Amino acid sequence: MIHKKENHSHPLAMKRPLREVALFLLDIFYNAVIIIALVVLIRTFLISPFRVIGSSMADTLKNNEFILIDKLSYRLGEPKRGDPIVFLPPITSKYPPKFEEAVTTDSTGNGVLDLHTLSGDKNAFYCHNPMVQKLWFCRERAQAGDLAYFLLVGNEGQTNGELNWRVASKEVITPEEAKLGQLTLHDLPNQQYLVRIYNAAGPEYYVKRIIGIPGDSVRIENGRVYLKKGGEAEFTEIKETYLNSENLNNTFFKPRDAQEFKVEPGHFFVLGDNRTHSNDSRHWFSPVDEAASPYVDETMISGKVMLVLWPLANLGFIPGGVLQ
Repeated sequence: MIHKKENHSHPLAMKRPLREVALFLLDIFYNAVIIIALVVLIRTFLISPFRVIGSSMADTLKNNEFILIDKLSYRLGEPKRGDPIVFLPPITSKYPPKFEEAVTTDSTGNGVLDLHTLSGDKNAFYCHNPMVQKLWFCRERAQAGDLAYFLLVGNEGQTNGELNWRVASKEVITPEEAKLGQLTLHDLPNQQYLVRIYNAAGPEYYVKRIIGIPGDSVRIENGRVYLKKGGEAEFTEIKETYLNSENLNNTFFKPRDAQEFKVEPGHFFVLGDNRTHSNDSRHWFSPVDEAASPYVDETMISGKVMLVLWPLANLGFIPGGVLQ
């Protein structure tokens, strides 16, 4: 008896494993899309992780701790006194810009800056690793919406100090300029200008505690903080139980005379818990081209600190704290 040899190379026999592999890969892709979408939605609307840089909130929060912030609460309600918050501070000339370049205008007063050639280092935690800091996601690029400041250079090729940036000309990089990779300055002919480009949203997040909400008045005197809530007639000293012994009754403003702050609608007055080492509403530097403002704009608040995630020894919820 002769047996016919089965042909496993038949096209129909090959299609089944190929289809199974394709379905498997499609399933992985489908699940990855769902996971990424969920992560984006959660981080945008519910909660988001942050890393604490510095000691301005010690002992409540410590340097290099990883925290989780609650975004939903401020979508459903208003920030409250005593809440530790994460926010973007105003842009100031104290911050390092994305880039600082020199541009010389021609006889018609036009100077062109090539945006495509500009590339700086991002100040992100993972970008401090030499293995990844040269990769594309660790490089700063000029983009639409960035703020460009032009400052005329002095006779000796130097500016006369940081305060000069307050009178610098400002332009917002348009989508067309970002796409073409050219930013054009129109000013005095045959002159040299320094150009600084800043991210419009600010370079980094801050974490501080809300002391005054809209309508409040905050008074700092003799190292103590006093609060007059909206509608009240008198100031009352705040009992700041969250401050350690070094910072309790040691909140000063330079000069050390009494200072009073009236919080306007849509803004908040904030202080760090480490009062002797905190850059906060007491002494922020002036924005590059505007008058100094000690207040946090409500639109810049990302969320309320909810808990410490890492290190595990510090794991725990951070109370909002009721100011009395």
